[in-house]
Amino acid sequence: MNDFPMMTSGALRAALLCTLMAGGLAATTTGARAQDVGHRLGSSNHVIEEPLQELVKRRRPKGQIYVSIPQALVILANDGMNRRSVCSPQIQVNNSSNQTMEELVAGIRYRKQGNDKSAGSTIARFYVLKVGKQDLTHLSNAIDVGNCDNLTGELEVIECTYSNGADCSADVRALAYGAIPLKIIDKK
Repeated sequence: MNDFPMMTSGALRAALLCTLMAGGLAATTTGARAQDVGHRLGSSNHVIEEPLQELVKRRRPKGQIYVSIPQALVILANDGMNRRSVCSPQIQVNNSSNQTMEELVAGIRYRKQGNDKSAGSTIARFYVLKVGKQDLTHLSNAIDVGNCDNLTGELEVIECTYSNGADCSADVRALAYGAIPLKIIDKK
């Protein structure tokens, strides 16, 4: 039912059309314009035509991935009839970057301080380490030395990949603190 009994539907359409046209004329005569034309921050000249995810990935610094040996345990190994002490370093990785680390493969060469003699080596693999998380190896990297005293480690990053496929080798840092100080060596 029509609330305006005096107006026919044709007259109502005509009145609505006139109102819309009058509003458009008023906007052009008063200098009204779209926001993106009048304001420099809203102008299309300053808007980058790129997906937001790509822009965020490219512009944000990734941060660091820290590798350390906070604890090294002397354990008694049973080798048949012989019992001997071995050192078992616990390798810890902290993801302080802003990207999930998909995989880190690192090799560590251990040396005795003083005589610079090789004390052994190990390879460790860490995978799917989320932002702000850490992972620690437990009793899996035994070195055939009598104790854990005076050891140093040289860390070589074999492979490091973020979850988006980007290489994270340059973001890995070896820490010279903890039970066995580490230093990073470059691939040759």
